[in-house]
Amino acid sequence: MSGGGHLWIVATVLSAMALAASLRLSTPVAAQSRWGRALDVAAHPTWLLPLILAMGVAVGLMIRGDLSPWPPEAFEQLARRGGLWAGATGFILVVVVDLWLLWTPSMVARRFASDDARPAMRWLPALNLAIGAVLLGVFYIAAH
Repeated sequence: MSGGGHLWIVATVLSAMALAASLRLSTPVAAQSRWGRALDVAAHPTWLLPLILAMGVAVGLMIRGDLSPWPPEAFEQLARRGGLWAGATGFILVVVVDLWLLWTPSMVARRFASDDARPAMRWLPALNLAIGAVLLGVFYIAAH
């Protein structure tokens, strides 16, 4: 395996941990529960730090039409260029980007909102879903 292949394995693992952390933040029950030591480490918000850069790159590639917002298609695109691990990284990263565009911000905002602000946040998930769907639609059209 080439050196680039090993980097894709690391990228896949980091992407998987970012996905676990994103899922934990996206689910109100999971965000407040303890999962056991190993899962708490795997889903820790620290894993979102590399995601900040990776999401920017992924969204930029989606806007340019170089990466599909549909995870199976992103897998195929990156697997053709960089092999299986590149495809796996692309798949997981696009799932995470889609999750953050469609759902996670509204859940994080509701979770940390004061009690006074909670009634105003009732429609936030629907708004997040609508805006995210429009963006993903634009990205999908750009990719095709």
